[in-house]
Amino acid sequence: MKFLLPTLLIFLSYFPISEAKSLQPLVLVEDEFAHKVTTDLDGCRASLERRKKELNYLHFRNDCPQPLEAKLTLLSAMIEMLIPEAEDRHTISSLFVGRLVLTFPEIAQRLAKSASESPEWDQKRPWKEPGYSNRFVLQLMKHDNLFPELSETLKGFGYKVQVASVEKILMAKPKDTSFGDQLLEEGADPQIKLPFDALTWFSLSPASSP
Repeated sequence: MKFLLPTLLIFLSYFPISEAKSLQPLVLVEDEFAHKVTTDLDGCRASLERRKKELNYLHFRNDCPQPLEAKLTLLSAMIEMLIPEAEDRHTISSLFVGRLVLTFPEIAQRLAKSASESPEWDQKRPWKEPGYSNRFVLQLMKHDNLFPELSETLKGFGYKVQVASVEKILMAKPKDTSFGDQLLEEGADPQIKLPFDALTWFSLSPASSP
């Protein structure tokens, strides 16, 4: 289905959002600045954007209350609609997911748990040493297995996923996070502030052939 509006192209598609296989519309919009796929999930907007001046970057935003599996299913459907040609997908080198705790809270929880178990984490150093928290979180996410589901999902599109960059690290005691009870059950110190959120960029490179 296609509607032509001034400087705007809209295409509709659908993807399943539950085991009952109900269908949710995906809308592909093109304007002078970007191509974007959006959908409305009970009043919450999710989107995948490819800006015309940054064609090798994807921007995924999904603050909706969905489990990780559902968000990755949606991300896959959006990639298929936004970049239907396999050759074009090979030009993509980066995926920006905004705030990790909002887009992928399960991964944010794993980050906090890994930090709580790391002897290298010092909650006082970020105040004394600029860049410490960024370096710590980046290394933790690179070396710990924090996002296997994301890696597996994007492997289906020919990508190998790595963390490229993190910024604006947020720290909090477990009780001040949305997953504090789980962290405490897993042995986190209730008095230690842990990194649990960051603006996060993933690099996408060609996956090795089997």
